[in-house]
Amino acid sequence: MAYTSHGGAWDGYGVVQAKYRGRSGGRSSDAAWLEGEIRKELRDWTAPGSARGALPEYLLFATNVLLSGVPGSGGIDRIDRFVGTEAARRGIRLTGWAVWHHDEICRFLDMYPGIRQSLGGFVVPGDVLAHHLMNRQKVDRESELTELMRTQVAAGLVADRWVQLGQAGAGPDRGKIGLGPVAVDLRADRVGIVDGDRTVLAAGHVIGRGDAPLRPSVRTTGEARHVLLVGGPGQGKSTLGQLICQAYRVALLDGDDDLLPAPACEVLQSLRQDLARIGLPVPRTRRWPLRIALRDYAEALLRDARLGLLEFLVRQLKQHSPDVTEAVLVRSLRAVPWILVLDGLDEVAPRRTRETVMDRVLEFLVMACSLDADLLVVGTTRPQGYNGEFHQGDFETLELRELTREESLHYAGGLARVRHHDDPDMYDTVVKRIESAASDQDTVRLMRSPLQVTIMSLLVEKRARMPQNRYELFDAYYQTIYDREAGKPGPTGRLLAENRLHVDWLHQHVGLVLRSRVAVTEPGESLTLPEAELQVRVRQRLLEETCDPDRSRSLATELIEAATDRLVLLVAPQPGVVGFEVTSLQEYCAARALLFGPDAEIVPRLGDLATDQTWRDAWLLAVAGLFTHRQHLRADLITALRELDARDQVTMALRPGACLALDLLDEDLARQHPRHQNLLAQHAAELIGGPAGFTSSFRNVSRSLAKAAARSEQARLYLENAARIALVGRGVHTIFAFRTVALWAHLTGPLRPVARSLLSEAVLRMAPEQLAAARTLVARELPWLSLPGLSGYTPSGADGRTSLAAFLVDAPSSAARGDAEAGKIREWITNWLAGEWLSVEVVDGVPVPLVCDEYGLGLEYYGDRRWLPDVQQACVDAAAALSEAGWSVVAAFHEVLEMTFSFEVALEPVVDGIS
Repeated sequence: MAYTSHGGAWDGYGVVQAKYRGRSGGRSSDAAWLEGEIRKELRDWTAPGSARGALPEYLLFATNVLLSGVPGSGGIDRIDRFVGTEAARRGIRLTGWAVWHHDEICRFLDMYPGIRQSLGGFVVPGDVLAHHLMNRQKVDRESELTELMRTQVAAGLVADRWVQLGQAGAGPDRGKIGLGPVAVDLRADRVGIVDGDRTVLAAGHVIGRGDAPLRPSVRTTGEARHVLLVGGPGQGKSTLGQLICQAYRVALLDGDDDLLPAPACEVLQSLRQDLARIGLPVPRTRRWPLRIALRDYAEALLRDARLGLLEFLVRQLKQHSPDVTEAVLVRSLRAVPWILVLDGLDEVAPRRTRETVMDRVLEFLVMACSLDADLLVVGTTRPQGYNGEFHQGDFETLELRELTREESLHYAGGLARVRHHDDPDMYDTVVKRIESAASDQDTVRLMRSPLQVTIMSLLVEKRARMPQNRYELFDAYYQTIYDREAGKPGPTGRLLAENRLHVDWLHQHVGLVLRSRVAVTEPGESLTLPEAELQVRVRQRLLEETCDPDRSRSLATELIEAATDRLVLLVAPQPGVVGFEVTSLQEYCAARALLFGPDAEIVPRLGDLATDQTWRDAWLLAVAGLFTHRQHLRADLITALRELDARDQVTMALRPGACLALDLLDEDLARQHPRHQNLLAQHAAELIGGPAGFTSSFRNVSRSLAKAAARSEQARLYLENAARIALVGRGVHTIFAFRTVALWAHLTGPLRPVARSLLSEAVLRMAPEQLAAARTLVARELPWLSLPGLSGYTPSGADGRTSLAAFLVDAPSSAARGDAEAGKIREWITNWLAGEWLSVEVVDGVPVPLVCDEYGLGLEYYGDRRWLPDVQQACVDAAAALSEAGWSVVAAFHEVLEMTFSFEVALEPVVDGIS
């Protein structure tokens, strides 16, 4: 080691230790504290039974305490003497030692700019960050980057001060809803973590991750660097990203209040108090927060397919910094820690567009690594339709949890304080009604997410009766906003009151068109609706109703303006286009459209859309509306789900109808209708012995089944009986049933006691191959499960199979193919599956092929789409030929089957009178 002390260069066994003191007590006190810390370390080395190993020859203590440099009597010399004498007294023969104190570390940082740059987020505060980190560059470049950061951080602080729903109908009479006063950190589960720190507060966890240096050159841990937030509609993903960015802005602007304009200063001071109130830590590493709505980036890519992520960021930043360039951002990425929020992957539904977006994200991440950037990326998405686009090796996944009753009441109370701070009587009324709703089993189900609680809080201001399902919740919200605006005096109120049917139609039309366009958008098309296109369609409808061209033209303009300016469910995100700011409201309007028309058209229409994942949430809302307003069609809908699972061999394998039945149980739509609830439970029970649900992990399926059992005694009996049957006999279904029941044994609820008994009985019945399969399953996916007969194992060898292609049947099953085309299809499928994704372990003499964690086929279907049925049939045949030991391969073929099945996009629904 090129370091010298006490007369010689260091060459031998040395130890470096860090000693951090939270608060300085003065130089004399700091020296005494450091002596005590060093004494404890030396004592631990020489204590009887010490596990520290060999005694060091060299010792280096690095500390943040201040030590006096007075020769002889100062803290520096005092500590130096103390180390030597204390080590000798305890029999530690040191050849050299040193103490790097506060001033010396500062000197080193001045001498070695590379270290200072890699840890810059820890070293410097406020808007002078860029100046200090860039002091090796020209003054004009320093000021350029410093000014850019100051401008963007202050602008972002002001722009992000509102909760989104406040702009989508909270009401001009009460103003927008500020983010800070209602902000909460949300609980989330760390995917892949079984015990210990599995559940975390999402925003705090992200900030904690960002407190560590993330430059590739200094990062020592092998865990994922970035974070992905996964949550359902309205669960708070985007708001968390917004809150995290605000926390970093507060940290960057610490002490800079006097440099800010009054609006930004007011927001900054308020946010400091709000962050302290919710216990969200101020980031220690001061990262530059930037946010990209992936929906906006996708739209930009449709206009320019070569647009890189960095170039898109430049376009965003130019709004407040016209002179910003890519070169400036590259310099800042190299020098300044960043946090980049990529929000809303689920809103980029067209597969080709999503793949292009993720290709550009990957290109950006590769560039950031080449720059040795200290970069933290936070992605957000819904779970539905998510196919692992954010690589699990780079991104830790956090699944947001539903709000508890207590969390819902806390959030609603904060919202009521903000909206009714000047009206204590209304505040008391709202709080009492919310508490009543939270005590009612029928309405507490509608208070599981921040969006639902927000809407419920707004509704109780005007309504005594609460909604019973999500469709009713959004419908009541829409009607409440409409009634409020239509009841106001003036021409706009009168316009809305007299043209309610037309305005309802307008919202349903836009919702239906945009939801349809999400699934089939082609390059060059917009994901929003051009206002000119909407004008034409509204005029056509009005002309059909009024037969007056002039009146139709003027009324169309008036209605669109009233809908966007007063009702504000529809917004104009940019000039000339119309859309919904809150996706859930778009889905509600599309759901209303799906329920329009004669009874004979509704269930077939819903059946056509049932397997299209881009329609899933709108479909669930429509079915909730059907259960409320078209109750005579419930039995037909449940029958249609049964027929869906029997359509062909692919749906028989994937069971999308059973998965939708489970989703409907999750929605608890049939709670007041036991007959229909029992039919749904019977159908959902068929998932117990399957690899997973349609586009849903086996863990989510198991949890949802357990919830259904907790809500209904009859459902519990159905599920218990189905599990008992699935665990008996032979076949790979017994292994998947074992996995499902094992998770029940790990969850709280009525299935837990019987699950343990079912597992023990199943193990006693298992044949050798089943037992080998179960042991590998437990080791890989259920490590917390402890059962007699399933103890740990050591593989005793391996055979030569290393790819999924090795398990294919001999030829495509499509008899209509000629020999040449069949051979071509066979060759393509084999090549597609030929990656070395398998390791084969021999357990108790049984070969068990196991799919590796890094397995992945990519999202693009590169073959001829005419071959799609052959690919699917090959997966079905291969899975059917495998026994219990092949459970991991069956699960992989099931995933491939889902991937190819997702290419089958439903046709745009035709709704006479609305489309």
